[in-house]
Amino acid sequence: MSLRALLDARCAAAPDAIAVEPAGRPGEGTTWTALREQARAVAAALVRDGVAPGERVVLVARNDVSYFPILFGGGLAAAVLTPLNWRLATDELISMIDDSGTTVVLVDEPVAAALADVLSGRRVVVLGDVPVDGDASWRSFTDWVGPAQDPERPVAPEDVAFQLYTSGTTGRPKGAMFANGTNLAVLVDEIATAWGFRDGDVSLVAMPLFHMGGLAWALAGMARGARAVVVADFVPAAVLDAIEAHGVTTAFCVPTMLAALCAVPGVDSRPLGLRQMIYSGSPIGEDALKRAMVALRCDFVQIYGLTEATGAFAQLSAAEHREGGAALTSAGRPYPWVEVAIVDPETGDEVPDGAIGEIRTRSVQNMVGYWRRPEETAAALNPAGWLRTGDLGRLDDTGRIHLVDRAGDRIVTGGENVYPAEVERVLAQHADVAEVAVIGVPDERWGEAVKAVIVPAGAAPDPADVLAFARARLAGFQSPKSVDVVDTLPRTATGKVIKPTLREPYWRGHDRRIH
Repeated sequence: MSLRALLDARCAAAPDAIAVEPAGRPGEGTTWTALREQARAVAAALVRDGVAPGERVVLVARNDVSYFPILFGGGLAAAVLTPLNWRLATDELISMIDDSGTTVVLVDEPVAAALADVLSGRRVVVLGDVPVDGDASWRSFTDWVGPAQDPERPVAPEDVAFQLYTSGTTGRPKGAMFANGTNLAVLVDEIATAWGFRDGDVSLVAMPLFHMGGLAWALAGMARGARAVVVADFVPAAVLDAIEAHGVTTAFCVPTMLAALCAVPGVDSRPLGLRQMIYSGSPIGEDALKRAMVALRCDFVQIYGLTEATGAFAQLSAAEHREGGAALTSAGRPYPWVEVAIVDPETGDEVPDGAIGEIRTRSVQNMVGYWRRPEETAAALNPAGWLRTGDLGRLDDTGRIHLVDRAGDRIVTGGENVYPAEVERVLAQHADVAEVAVIGVPDERWGEAVKAVIVPAGAAPDPADVLAFARARLAGFQSPKSVDVVDTLPRTATGKVIKPTLREPYWRGHDRRIH
């Protein structure tokens, strides 16, 4: 399996079928044959510009149908597409771009303006056909691509198909690598089958395509003959309109997106035509889940996983959702080809049946490793092939996984990972902050909200000033939503902040310490 093989297979099976379509514009889709021609033009441009096999090609852009010619064009050129989260602060984006070693960066117009002064020395391609003034190394996408010529570069099963950046447990951005013959193959075959894709499905691609959730969902569906309807911005009422207008049959959302869709007036009486809704990203409250099932009137399937495991490795079926009961509080069972172990986080030894420990997983889905990070790869993925998830949980006697807490300090807010170390590093620069600890607290809308707990350097700082300071330097989802000022932070004998103690008052009364 490779991106080239997937593209060729779909062109052979259904050359005139629509592969991708922009949400809200039915009838303006791109056929598989046209997508292959566009991908060949991208591949030819990459080769012309000296991109070598295995070289990373960075994309920083909002969801758009242009993502797919770039993804497949990279595959034809044996290059590695590396999409980045456009919502990150400029310093973070530059850190990842530098780490990737890329010589070509593709950006959309809003990102281009933000990065204009910091991308010197690289070929920069601005998506669209707008004229690009100034530096000769900057071109519009329309001017950059050339004739549709396939460079016919070979790829091997062990070659990396794509690379996604994830902060991981340390908060330091790392490029997780995914290979053709393992990760991509299991995604478009086994996982796509588990997700219930059918030839002729219309799939809503609303998750960000720089995340594993968006990329994996789109590729799995397209490989199975589903038409991908790409949502640029998640506006709930507009998304419901798109589901109707395009005849969407299957979709993937995180719980906050589900809640937003269900809050649109009249949603429960609209002729949506959905067959199934898959959700993931964070646990969902049972009442909220039941409301969504009533409002959207389709089968629901929960998936659980993480980027480094090519996304989902466990699933709670539609039948279990219909049955209700205790199953609804679980994250489902591992796929048949996936091993799961519950271990002591410190020793790595398996805990007794039913006991709580760290969830680890082993399968062909596990990433190749982190790009240029051998030590951090070894910390996440041991020689026996077991991947640390950073989640604490247990297995019940039916084999279902139940999430309880996080082994690390990671916060999941609205489906986005936030690592406290990144936020703490920024807030520590504030003149009125002597010490700071960042935690996740329960939030009705986002599942968890980011809270900063501060020891002042002198007089207590104005929380509004601290929040504004953070917003100016961090992405919106990373920025604290609230600030508490305290005299001291709880610490171990060695001086480490005890985050569980800090979180306890906010989570009291909840049966699990994650949402």
